Formats: sequence, C-alpha cells, structure tokens
Amino acid sequence: MEITARYRRRAPGLVAVMILASLAPGCIGLPSTSRSGKTHDILIMEDRLTPLDLKTGVGDEVRWVNRRARPVWVYFMREDFEEISCSRGFSLFWATEEGAKVEPGQSVSVCFGKPDDEVSYDVQDAPIVIRGSTAGEGGSFESPTALHGAILVEDAATPKTQ
Repeated sequence: MEITARYRRRAPGLVAVMILASLAPGCIGLPSTSRSGKTHDILIMEDRLTPLDLKTGVGDEVRWVNRRARPVWVYFMREDFEEISCSRGFSLFWATEEGAKVEPGQSVSVCFGKPDDEVSYDVQDAPIVIRGSTAGEGGSFESPTALHGAILVEDAATPKTQ
C-alpha cells in the first residue's frame, strides 16, 4: 500500500483531533494576575519592542502593552499546559501556540509557571491566516511580517549567573 493511500485513510481522524485541539480553550481556569506580584511590561511601539529581550522569574506577569495606533497580534509557542500559570487575553491557537489580539492602548499578559531558557514571541500587524485544507492538501499559511523578541524565565530560587 502506498503512503498516500494510508495517509488519506488516517487524515479524517487527524483532522478531527486537530480541530478539537484548536477549539479547546487555552487558559480556562487560570488566574489573570501574577503569583509573585511582579509585572514586567513589553511596550509595543511603531517600529520596535521595548525591551526586546526580557528576563523574568517564574510566576511573574509579562504584559504586552500596545502603544501603536492600530491593533497587533502577539503569538508564542509553548511546550505544555503547565508552562503558563496565569493568562489574560490569550487563547490557544493550533494546539501549542498562544495568540492574542491587542487593541491600541490595551494589554494582554501571561505568567510562566516554570523556568525556560527562552520563550520566543512575535508581534504582528495582522493575524496568522490559514486557508484551505487542514489535511495539508492545497492549503496555504500566511504569516505577516513580525517583530521578534524573547523572554528568559528563571527560577527565583536558583538565578542564573552571567
């Protein structure tokens, strides 16, 4: 049996799993504020992010503040559900990616629940658009130009030295 035929038989099941995973709420039941009481702002300016790279502790709130005159979308990948301990404005996008639309003058935030060497994120002028087949046959994926930044999440008990 050729690979294509096997894939076509399994595709409906895979599609159903992907759809259910993408519809599952990303952060239901999570608090919307920091466990540690600390908040770090990332300012989204017209041409830059300030700071571009951020060091934070486990449980601290990281808040993206839109200082632009138009909405932006913030996306970041996560490895598991325990990685986030609080969330405000984000929702699950494609099972492992968190996404949020941030209106002008507004903010969204998350708290990271465990140490991570680097959480990369993107700030975009438009949302990610996925068109066509979810089975990979004839579909397309559009990702707008983005500003990229990173967050280093350190365990407060064992800070890293530089």
